[in-house]
Amino acid sequence: MSEEPREIEIETQPRVVAPEQRPPATPRLSAWWLVVAVGAVALVVLALGQLRWAVILVASGLWLGAGIRAVVPETVAGGLVVRSRGFDVLVLVALGAAVLVVGLALRRT
Repeated sequence: MSEEPREIEIETQPRVVAPEQRPPATPRLSAWWLVVAVGAVALVVLALGQLRWAVILVASGLWLGAGIRAVVPETVAGGLVVRSRGFDVLVLVALGAAVLVVGLALRRT
């Protein structure tokens, strides 16, 4: 039983592969700056000694972020986009509620 040698086909033309569509390496932060601005105001209010107002502002900033994430497209929401839209909104609303409850429960001595 003798086997005949097989011919090996070699491609002489290079294959052209279409470039992969990727999101930008650094997404625009856009609307995220509104949430940061509210947080900065909260820090100023806290420095002035108004703990309750600062807590309310931080919670409001988180809820503002949730609202922005809920209604604004991902290209504009920028830094607020982490996971799916529903998950991001749920986490921001829950964090805002937790900050408000814990912050208002603090006793001022």
